[in-house]
Amino acid sequence: MMDAKQLYNERMKRIDDAMALKEPDRVPIIPFPGTYVYTHYGYSMSEVMYDVNKAREGLRKYVQEYEPDMATNYSSFFAGQGDMLEKMGINWLQWAGRPGVNIDRNSIHQYIEKPYLGDEEYPELLTDASGWILNKYLPRSFKIMEPLAKINFKNTLSWQASAGMIQFIDPSIAEAFKTMGEVGSMAAEYFKGAGAFDREMAEMGFPVLRAASTGCAFDQLSDTLRGTIDTMADLYDQPENVKSAIEMFYPSTLNSALAQAKNSVGKFVFIPLHKGLDGFMSPKQYGEFYWPTLKRLIDDLIKAGCTPWVYTEGKYDSRLEFLKEIEDGKVLVHFEDVDMKEAKKIVGPHSCISGGFRSRLLEVGTKEQVVESVKRLLDICAPGGGYIFDLSDTLDAAAKPENVEAMFDTVKTYGKY
Repeated sequence: MMDAKQLYNERMKRIDDAMALKEPDRVPIIPFPGTYVYTHYGYSMSEVMYDVNKAREGLRKYVQEYEPDMATNYSSFFAGQGDMLEKMGINWLQWAGRPGVNIDRNSIHQYIEKPYLGDEEYPELLTDASGWILNKYLPRSFKIMEPLAKINFKNTLSWQASAGMIQFIDPSIAEAFKTMGEVGSMAAEYFKGAGAFDREMAEMGFPVLRAASTGCAFDQLSDTLRGTIDTMADLYDQPENVKSAIEMFYPSTLNSALAQAKNSVGKFVFIPLHKGLDGFMSPKQYGEFYWPTLKRLIDDLIKAGCTPWVYTEGKYDSRLEFLKEIEDGKVLVHFEDVDMKEAKKIVGPHSCISGGFRSRLLEVGTKEQVVESVKRLLDICAPGGGYIFDLSDTLDAAAKPENVEAMFDTVKTYGKY
């Protein structure tokens, strides 16, 4: 019987072989864990959002029961951050267990998208990004930072410095900085624990899936500042401002990932793609606004020794030709909704691919349907290697345990080379 170190090495070799577009001993299986890893073991999301120990215990039980080829961290879905998020007074996120919020006790967090950047504010953002973020974005986004809207650092320059300090006597400003310091301490403790949990997973014999998370520059603008509808209108009404904002945000998308990955034991830099899917923009617009900074991010991460995990969401059939431009054997490309035969043919010769199995089938299908669907997908994607089995999205609370077990068993038996 192999010990934990041997199991770790066996699993990592399986992943590395697939990433190198080779045939490993069998197809690796890494379903992206969602709420199932907690609810299956008797914990509600409203509990784990406020109890990090329950979050950790759910993931421990999950890897021990199903033995996926990689483990993931509870921080992916904000588990254990409830108290910290409440203290921040965050406006754009709701979650199970938050007082006064009507969200199912087993639901994943819900993002509240709206335009935090006004139609006419692009020039201010582009000429004084730090000032705009300090005085407008942060006060609009976090209750504890509302007093920052009153600060004017320009009043502290040169001979005005002493007089400019008077503004900080404002009790609300002083309280805001005090609370931010307290939240900072909470965050440091939380992520210190998350790093320790990653090391624990590795010591148990499971390579860790995620080294860092980031987003492409277009999504940083659309998700965070403008919202979907207004961003799409901007492509027609003020395209040059969109391009300038994307260029401005690009360095932070790269540097954030590099900083996170520096001390992580995880393997992949997670890049979820939210706004590049079919139907949100034309292929021409994708090539003009979306792909250039995404491709640059992928290339720069590879140069830095990182392994990008390009996580496409929604329909992506018309983007496959772009994805084949990625350097061979360096990137994992996940698909939620594409023709997997075409993905294997077009992207497969260049990058390891994953996904394609409908998560919904685990919830509404029979065990026999799950087995048949897994085999059908493996028949398409497994030949020649370069495939990692994953779901279309996440493994969630409604999944039937017998179907989850059948999925794992089928991949581990039928997926052998």
